[in-house]
Amino acid sequence: MGARIGWLGLGLAVLPFWSALGLAVWAGGMLGLWWRQGRALCQRRDTWLWLLLAVLFLVSALQSPDRGNALLGLGNFLPFFGFFLAVRAQVTPAQRHLWAQIIGVTGLVVAVVGMAQLLGGQATFSLWGLELNWHPRIPGRIDSVFSDANVMASYCVMVGAVQGGLAASAPAGSWRRWGWGAASALTLGAVVLTRSLNGLAVVWLLGLGLSLMYRRYLVAGGLVLLGLGILGAGWDWPGWRTVVPEVLWGRLSKYLAGQAEDLRTVQWQIAWAWLGQRPWWGWGLRSFPALYHQSTHSWVGHPHNLWVMLLVETGIWTTGLLTVLVGRVVVQGWRQWRQSGDALYGGVWLGFVGISCFHVLDVTLFDGRINGLAWLLLALLAARAI
Repeated sequence: MGARIGWLGLGLAVLPFWSALGLAVWAGGMLGLWWRQGRALCQRRDTWLWLLLAVLFLVSALQSPDRGNALLGLGNFLPFFGFFLAVRAQVTPAQRHLWAQIIGVTGLVVAVVGMAQLLGGQATFSLWGLELNWHPRIPGRIDSVFSDANVMASYCVMVGAVQGGLAASAPAGSWRRWGWGAASALTLGAVVLTRSLNGLAVVWLLGLGLSLMYRRYLVAGGLVLLGLGILGAGWDWPGWRTVVPEVLWGRLSKYLAGQAEDLRTVQWQIAWAWLGQRPWWGWGLRSFPALYHQSTHSWVGHPHNLWVMLLVETGIWTTGLLTVLVGRVVVQGWRQWRQSGDALYGGVWLGFVGISCFHVLDVTLFDGRINGLAWLLLALLAARAI
Protein backbone atom coordinates (compact mmCIF):
# COMPACT_ATOMS: atom_id res chain seq x y z
CA MET A 1 0.00 0.00 0.00
CA GLY A 2 2.84 2.37 0.81
CA ALA A 3 4.25 2.12 -2.71
CA ARG A 4 0.90 3.06 -4.22
CA ILE A 5 0.84 6.43 -2.47
CA GLY A 6 4.53 7.30 -2.36
CA TRP A 7 3.52 10.39 -4.31
CA LEU A 8 2.15 11.91 -1.13
CA GLY A 9 5.48 11.85 0.69
CA LEU A 10 7.25 13.27 -2.37
CA GLY A 11 4.78 16.10 -2.75
CA LEU A 12 4.90 16.79 0.97
CA ALA A 13 8.70 17.10 0.93
CA VAL A 14 8.72 19.84 -1.72
CA LEU A 15 5.40 21.51 -0.83
CA PRO A 16 6.68 24.32 1.44
CA PHE A 17 9.42 25.34 -0.99
CA TRP A 18 7.78 24.67 -4.36
CA SER A 19 4.05 24.75 -3.87
CA ALA A 20 3.16 24.38 -7.56
CA LEU A 21 5.20 21.19 -7.92
CA GLY A 22 4.10 19.75 -4.58
CA LEU A 23 0.41 20.32 -5.31
CA ALA A 24 0.82 18.98 -8.85
CA VAL A 25 2.32 15.74 -7.51
CA TRP A 26 -0.55 15.47 -5.06
CA ALA A 27 -3.13 16.13 -7.78
CA GLY A 28 -1.69 13.41 -10.00
CA GLY A 29 -1.57 10.90 -7.18
CA MET A 30 -5.08 11.77 -6.02
CA LEU A 31 -6.55 11.35 -9.50
CA GLY A 32 -4.80 8.00 -9.78
CA LEU A 33 -6.31 6.86 -6.50
CA TRP A 34 -9.80 7.88 -7.57
CA TRP A 35 -9.32 6.12 -10.90
CA ARG A 36 -8.30 2.86 -9.23
CA GLN A 37 -10.40 2.95 -6.09
CA GLY A 38 -13.24 5.35 -6.84
CA ARG A 39 -15.97 2.78 -6.33
CA ALA A 40 -14.62 1.75 -2.93
CA LEU A 41 -14.13 5.36 -1.88
CA CYS A 42 -17.71 6.19 -2.77
CA GLN A 43 -18.95 3.41 -0.50
CA ARG A 44 -17.85 5.28 2.62
CA ARG A 45 -20.96 6.39 4.43
CA ASP A 46 -20.20 10.10 4.45
CA THR A 47 -18.67 10.45 0.97
CA TRP A 48 -22.02 11.49 -0.47
CA LEU A 49 -22.33 14.22 2.13
CA TRP A 50 -18.99 15.59 0.92
CA LEU A 51 -20.31 15.37 -2.64
CA LEU A 52 -23.40 17.33 -1.56
CA LEU A 53 -21.09 19.91 0.01
CA ALA A 54 -19.17 20.19 -3.26
CA VAL A 55 -22.45 20.79 -5.13
CA LEU A 56 -23.41 23.50 -2.65
CA PHE A 57 -20.08 25.23 -3.19
CA LEU A 58 -20.58 25.05 -6.95
CA VAL A 59 -24.06 26.60 -6.62
CA SER A 60 -22.54 29.35 -4.48
CA ALA A 61 -19.92 30.07 -7.13
CA LEU A 62 -22.51 30.22 -9.91
CA GLN A 63 -24.61 32.80 -8.03
CA SER A 64 -21.62 35.03 -7.28
CA PRO A 65 -21.55 38.50 -8.85
CA ASP A 66 -17.95 37.73 -9.89
CA ARG A 67 -18.59 34.29 -11.34
CA GLY A 68 -15.22 33.85 -13.00
CA ASN A 69 -13.28 34.61 -9.84
CA ALA A 70 -15.69 32.49 -7.83
CA LEU A 71 -15.18 29.46 -10.06
CA LEU A 72 -11.44 29.88 -9.63
CA GLY A 73 -12.04 30.12 -5.89
CA LEU A 74 -13.53 26.63 -5.94
CA GLY A 75 -9.93 25.45 -6.28
CA ASN A 76 -9.45 26.31 -2.62
CA PHE A 77 -12.09 23.76 -1.66
CA LEU A 78 -13.23 21.08 -4.12
CA PRO A 79 -9.83 19.52 -4.97
CA PHE A 80 -9.01 19.30 -1.27
CA PHE A 81 -12.32 17.57 -0.55
CA GLY A 82 -11.28 14.90 -3.05
CA PHE A 83 -7.77 14.78 -1.58
CA PHE A 84 -9.11 14.26 1.93
CA LEU A 85 -11.52 11.50 0.88
CA ALA A 86 -8.81 9.65 -1.06
CA VAL A 87 -5.98 9.90 1.46
CA ARG A 88 -7.91 9.07 4.63
CA ALA A 89 -8.60 5.56 3.37
CA GLN A 90 -4.92 4.85 2.67
CA VAL A 91 -3.23 5.79 5.95
CA THR A 92 -1.35 3.23 8.03
CA PRO A 93 0.46 3.94 11.33
CA ALA A 94 3.82 3.63 9.54
CA GLN A 95 2.78 6.10 6.87
CA ARG A 96 1.45 8.52 9.46
CA HIS A 97 4.81 8.45 11.22
CA LEU A 98 6.74 8.87 7.96
CA TRP A 99 4.64 11.80 6.79
CA ALA A 100 4.90 13.41 10.22
CA GLN A 101 8.69 13.15 9.99
CA ILE A 102 8.65 14.81 6.56
CA ILE A 103 6.47 17.58 7.95
CA GLY A 104 8.84 17.98 10.87
CA VAL A 105 12.02 18.15 8.79
CA THR A 106 10.65 20.55 6.17
CA GLY A 107 9.18 22.70 8.92
CA LEU A 108 12.59 22.90 10.56
CA VAL A 109 14.11 24.11 7.29
CA VAL A 110 11.38 26.75 6.96
CA ALA A 111 12.09 27.96 10.50
CA VAL A 112 15.85 28.09 9.87
CA VAL A 113 15.33 30.15 6.70
CA GLY A 114 13.18 32.51 8.74
CA MET A 115 15.85 32.80 11.41
CA ALA A 116 18.41 33.51 8.70
CA GLN A 117 16.37 36.50 7.62
CA LEU A 118 17.23 38.10 10.94
CA LEU A 119 20.84 38.29 9.76
CA GLY A 120 19.83 40.86 7.17
CA GLY A 121 20.56 39.00 3.95
CA GLN A 122 19.28 40.55 0.73
CA ALA A 123 19.39 37.70 -1.78
CA THR A 124 16.23 36.33 -3.41
CA PHE A 125 16.07 33.16 -5.52
CA SER A 126 13.08 32.29 -7.67
CA LEU A 127 12.61 29.62 -10.36
CA TRP A 128 9.29 28.25 -11.67
CA GLY A 129 7.50 28.86 -8.39
CA LEU A 130 10.44 27.82 -6.21
CA GLU A 131 11.27 30.86 -4.12
CA LEU A 132 13.62 31.58 -1.24
CA ASN A 133 13.76 35.03 0.29
CA TRP A 134 16.65 35.79 2.59
CA HIS A 135 15.11 39.11 3.62
CA PRO A 136 11.62 39.64 5.10
CA ARG A 137 9.09 41.59 3.09
CA ILE A 138 8.08 43.55 6.19
CA PRO A 139 11.07 44.71 8.26
CA GLY A 140 11.14 43.11 11.68
CA ARG A 141 8.79 40.23 10.77
CA ILE A 142 10.21 37.01 9.36
CA ASP A 143 8.24 35.23 6.64
CA SER A 144 10.73 32.60 5.34
CA VAL A 145 9.50 31.00 2.10
CA PHE A 146 6.03 32.52 2.37
CA SER A 147 4.68 35.78 1.00
CA ASP A 148 3.37 36.99 4.33
CA ALA A 149 4.45 36.66 7.96
CA ASN A 150 0.95 35.63 9.06
CA VAL A 151 0.95 32.78 6.53
CA MET A 152 4.27 31.56 7.92
CA ALA A 153 2.86 31.77 11.45
CA SER A 154 -0.13 29.59 10.49
CA TYR A 155 2.23 27.05 8.92
CA CYS A 156 4.49 26.97 11.98
CA VAL A 157 1.51 26.48 14.30
CA MET A 158 0.68 23.22 12.51
CA VAL A 159 4.24 22.02 12.11
CA GLY A 160 5.30 22.85 15.67
CA ALA A 161 2.47 20.72 17.05
CA VAL A 162 3.42 17.76 14.84
CA GLN A 163 7.07 18.08 15.85
CA GLY A 164 5.97 18.12 19.48
CA GLY A 165 4.01 14.92 18.87
CA LEU A 166 7.10 13.30 17.34
CA ALA A 167 9.14 14.33 20.39
CA ALA A 168 6.58 13.00 22.87
CA SER A 169 6.27 9.68 21.01
CA ALA A 170 10.05 9.10 20.94
CA PRO A 171 11.70 7.05 23.74
CA ALA A 172 12.43 9.07 26.87
CA GLY A 173 15.97 10.43 26.92
CA SER A 174 16.66 9.46 23.31
CA TRP A 175 18.32 11.80 20.82
CA ARG A 176 15.12 11.73 18.78
CA ARG A 177 13.11 13.12 21.66
CA TRP A 178 15.65 15.87 22.25
CA GLY A 179 16.00 16.55 18.53
CA TRP A 180 12.30 16.82 17.79
CA GLY A 181 11.76 18.80 20.98
CA ALA A 182 14.39 21.31 19.88
CA ALA A 183 12.83 21.46 16.40
CA SER A 184 9.40 22.15 17.89
CA ALA A 185 10.81 24.87 20.14
CA LEU A 186 12.57 26.49 17.18
CA THR A 187 9.45 26.36 15.03
CA LEU A 188 7.23 27.82 17.74
CA GLY A 189 9.91 30.43 18.41
CA ALA A 190 9.64 31.37 14.74
CA VAL A 191 5.94 32.09 15.35
CA VAL A 192 7.00 34.74 17.86
CA LEU A 193 9.43 36.26 15.36
CA THR A 194 6.71 36.56 12.73
CA ARG A 195 5.13 38.96 15.22
CA SER A 196 1.77 37.45 14.35
CA LEU A 197 -0.63 38.20 17.20
CA ASN A 198 -2.92 35.48 15.95
CA GLY A 199 -0.14 32.89 15.87
CA LEU A 200 1.06 33.89 19.32
CA ALA A 201 -2.48 33.62 20.71
CA VAL A 202 -2.97 30.16 19.20
CA VAL A 203 0.34 28.87 20.62
CA TRP A 204 -0.61 30.31 24.00
CA LEU A 205 -4.05 28.65 23.92
CA LEU A 206 -2.65 25.27 22.88
CA GLY A 207 0.00 25.45 25.59
CA LEU A 208 -2.55 26.38 28.24
CA GLY A 209 -4.89 23.60 27.15
CA LEU A 210 -2.13 20.98 27.22
CA SER A 211 -0.85 22.07 30.62
CA LEU A 212 -4.35 21.86 32.11
CA MET A 213 -5.05 18.51 30.43
CA TYR A 214 -1.88 16.99 31.92
CA ARG A 215 -2.36 18.83 35.23
CA ARG A 216 0.79 20.91 34.92
CA TYR A 217 -0.71 23.71 36.91
CA LEU A 218 2.55 25.59 37.44
CA VAL A 219 3.03 25.76 33.67
CA ALA A 220 -0.58 26.85 33.26
CA GLY A 221 -0.09 29.54 35.88
CA GLY A 222 3.05 30.75 34.13
CA LEU A 223 1.19 31.00 30.84
CA VAL A 224 -1.63 32.94 32.47
CA LEU A 225 0.90 35.38 33.94
CA LEU A 226 2.58 35.68 30.53
CA GLY A 227 -0.75 36.47 28.91
CA LEU A 228 -1.51 39.11 31.52
CA GLY A 229 1.98 40.54 31.05
CA ILE A 230 1.48 40.86 27.28
CA LEU A 231 -1.87 42.58 27.77
CA GLY A 232 -0.41 44.86 30.44
CA ALA A 233 2.46 45.87 28.18
CA GLY A 234 0.04 46.40 25.29
CA TRP A 235 -2.05 48.74 27.44
CA ASP A 236 1.16 50.35 28.69
CA TRP A 237 0.62 49.66 32.34
CA PRO A 238 3.43 51.33 34.31
CA GLY A 239 6.62 49.28 34.22
CA TRP A 240 5.27 46.33 32.23
CA ARG A 241 7.01 47.21 28.97
CA THR A 242 10.39 47.07 30.68
CA VAL A 243 9.73 43.43 31.67
CA VAL A 244 7.89 41.93 28.71
CA PRO A 245 9.85 41.75 25.40
CA GLU A 246 8.55 44.14 22.76
CA VAL A 247 8.31 41.36 20.19
CA LEU A 248 5.36 39.97 22.18
CA TRP A 249 3.29 43.15 22.53
CA GLY A 250 4.63 45.61 19.95
CA ARG A 251 1.84 45.08 17.41
CA LEU A 252 -0.83 44.66 20.08
CA SER A 253 -0.94 48.23 21.36
CA LYS A 254 -2.54 49.72 18.24
CA TYR A 255 -5.32 47.13 18.30
CA LEU A 256 -6.04 47.68 21.99
CA ALA A 257 -6.15 51.44 21.33
CA GLY A 258 -8.48 50.95 18.33
CA GLN A 259 -5.98 52.62 16.01
CA ALA A 260 -5.54 49.78 13.52
CA GLU A 261 -6.91 50.44 10.05
CA ASP A 262 -7.98 46.84 9.52
CA LEU A 263 -9.86 46.08 12.75
CA ARG A 264 -11.57 42.72 12.42
CA THR A 265 -14.61 43.93 14.34
CA VAL A 266 -15.43 46.49 11.66
CA GLN A 267 -15.24 43.83 8.96
CA TRP A 268 -17.42 41.45 10.98
CA GLN A 269 -20.08 44.08 11.64
CA ILE A 270 -20.35 44.79 7.92
CA ALA A 271 -20.37 41.07 7.15
CA TRP A 272 -23.14 40.49 9.69
CA ALA A 273 -25.30 43.15 8.05
CA TRP A 274 -24.92 41.53 4.63
CA LEU A 275 -25.52 38.04 6.08
CA GLY A 276 -28.85 39.22 7.50
CA GLN A 277 -30.09 39.91 3.98
CA ARG A 278 -29.25 36.45 2.57
CA PRO A 279 -28.66 34.12 5.53
CA TRP A 280 -29.34 30.72 3.97
CA TRP A 281 -27.55 30.76 0.62
CA GLY A 282 -25.23 33.74 0.94
CA TRP A 283 -24.13 36.19 -1.73
CA GLY A 284 -21.88 33.86 -3.67
CA LEU A 285 -18.33 32.65 -3.35
CA ARG A 286 -15.70 35.45 -3.40
CA SER A 287 -18.41 38.11 -3.05
CA PHE A 288 -17.15 39.63 0.21
CA PRO A 289 -14.53 41.97 -1.32
CA ALA A 290 -17.18 43.59 -3.53
CA LEU A 291 -19.66 43.83 -0.66
CA TYR A 292 -17.05 45.39 1.61
CA HIS A 293 -16.05 47.89 -1.06
CA GLN A 294 -19.69 48.78 -1.59
CA SER A 295 -20.05 49.50 2.14
CA THR A 296 -16.75 51.26 2.86
CA HIS A 297 -15.24 52.23 -0.53
CA SER A 298 -12.08 50.38 0.52
CA TRP A 299 -10.82 46.93 -0.40
CA VAL A 300 -10.37 43.91 1.88
CA GLY A 301 -9.84 40.45 0.41
CA HIS A 302 -11.63 38.58 3.21
CA PRO A 303 -13.15 39.30 6.65
CA HIS A 304 -10.28 37.66 8.57
CA ASN A 305 -12.52 34.88 9.88
CA LEU A 306 -13.16 31.73 7.91
CA TRP A 307 -16.67 31.13 9.23
CA VAL A 308 -17.75 34.74 8.76
CA MET A 309 -16.41 34.60 5.20
CA LEU A 310 -18.21 31.36 4.43
CA LEU A 311 -21.47 32.48 6.02
CA VAL A 312 -21.58 35.67 3.98
CA GLU A 313 -20.51 34.02 0.73
CA THR A 314 -22.08 30.54 0.92
CA GLY A 315 -24.78 30.86 3.59
CA ILE A 316 -25.80 28.84 6.61
CA TRP A 317 -26.50 25.54 4.82
CA THR A 318 -23.09 25.21 3.20
CA THR A 319 -21.09 26.55 6.15
CA GLY A 320 -23.05 24.38 8.56
CA LEU A 321 -22.50 21.19 6.57
CA LEU A 322 -18.76 21.85 6.22
CA THR A 323 -18.47 22.56 9.95
CA VAL A 324 -20.37 19.40 10.88
CA LEU A 325 -18.32 17.14 8.58
CA VAL A 326 -14.98 18.53 9.75
CA GLY A 327 -16.09 18.90 13.36
CA ARG A 328 -17.15 15.27 13.50
CA VAL A 329 -13.63 14.16 12.63
CA VAL A 330 -12.13 16.53 15.19
CA VAL A 331 -14.44 15.36 18.01
CA GLN A 332 -13.88 11.68 17.27
CA GLY A 333 -10.17 12.36 16.92
CA TRP A 334 -10.13 13.88 20.41
CA ARG A 335 -11.79 10.76 21.81
CA GLN A 336 -9.36 8.52 19.97
CA TRP A 337 -6.37 10.47 21.29
CA ARG A 338 -7.59 10.32 24.88
CA GLN A 339 -8.34 6.60 24.64
CA SER A 340 -5.14 5.54 22.91
CA GLY A 341 -2.69 8.00 24.44
CA ASP A 342 -0.93 8.14 21.05
CA ALA A 343 1.31 11.21 21.37
CA LEU A 344 1.90 11.56 17.63
CA TYR A 345 -1.80 11.36 16.91
CA GLY A 346 -2.27 14.02 19.59
CA GLY A 347 0.29 16.25 17.87
CA VAL A 348 -1.59 15.91 14.58
CA TRP A 349 -4.84 16.74 16.38
CA LEU A 350 -3.31 19.82 17.98
CA GLY A 351 -1.90 20.89 14.63
CA PHE A 352 -5.30 20.81 12.97
CA VAL A 353 -7.06 22.45 15.90
CA GLY A 354 -4.32 25.09 15.89
CA ILE A 355 -4.88 26.04 12.25
CA SER A 356 -8.65 26.03 12.87
CA CYS A 357 -8.18 28.49 15.73
CA PHE A 358 -5.89 30.57 13.51
CA HIS A 359 -8.73 30.90 11.01
CA VAL A 360 -10.86 32.64 13.65
CA LEU A 361 -8.80 35.81 13.17
CA ASP A 362 -7.31 35.32 9.70
CA VAL A 363 -7.85 33.24 6.56
CA THR A 364 -4.66 31.68 5.19
CA LEU A 365 -6.17 28.78 3.23
CA PHE A 366 -5.69 30.78 0.03
CA ASP A 367 -2.07 29.62 0.23
CA GLY A 368 -2.16 26.08 -1.15
CA ARG A 369 0.61 24.94 1.19
CA ILE A 370 -1.39 25.87 4.26
CA ASN A 371 -4.61 24.48 2.85
CA GLY A 372 -3.03 21.23 1.67
CA LEU A 373 -1.21 20.56 4.93
CA ALA A 374 -4.37 21.24 6.94
CA TRP A 375 -6.39 18.76 4.86
CA LEU A 376 -3.61 16.19 5.20
CA LEU A 377 -3.70 16.53 8.97
CA LEU A 378 -7.48 16.09 8.90
CA ALA A 379 -7.08 12.97 6.75
CA LEU A 380 -4.58 11.56 9.27
CA LEU A 381 -7.13 12.14 12.01
CA ALA A 382 -9.98 10.62 10.02
CA ALA A 383 -7.97 7.46 9.36
CA ARG A 384 -8.29 6.70 13.06
CA ALA A 385 -11.35 8.70 13.99
CA ILE A 386 -13.83 7.12 11.55
